[in-house]
Amino acid sequence: MNCKIIVGVQKTDFDLNLEMEALKLKTKKAGAVVFFVGKVRDLEDDKLKYLEIESFEELAKRKIKDICDDAATTWDLEYILVKHRFGRLELNDNIVLVITSSKHRKNAYEASRYIMECLKSNVPFWKKEVANNTQNWVENS
Repeated sequence: MNCKIIVGVQKTDFDLNLEMEALKLKTKKAGAVVFFVGKVRDLEDDKLKYLEIESFEELAKRKIKDICDDAATTWDLEYILVKHRFGRLELNDNIVLVITSSKHRKNAYEASRYIMECLKSNVPFWKKEVANNTQNWVENS
């Protein structure tokens, strides 16, 4: 496996333009790049004030790295970047960035989906939705 893997668990936002520029230098053999950005969205009743995401950072980083290692070997990837935020996030803020690149688009798409599904179910992030009159911890789904 010769895949470059970058993992970040952070409070600060990520800059898509900077990530794209950095990617150009790291993926010269890639024919496909898939970007996935997860964002804070409003509740059905339009009353979300913010999300509070908590994490055990070091464990989360290790779990994400393991997921990326698995994806890299399963789909023959060139590059993987995963950045997941925690802390207080407002409506429309970025939560997660997943970038996968490979020689062929099918591998990049499938790996991106796999990584996101594993992030939702296997990594220690806890999400609380704070609305006008309620606060609810949300199960991973």
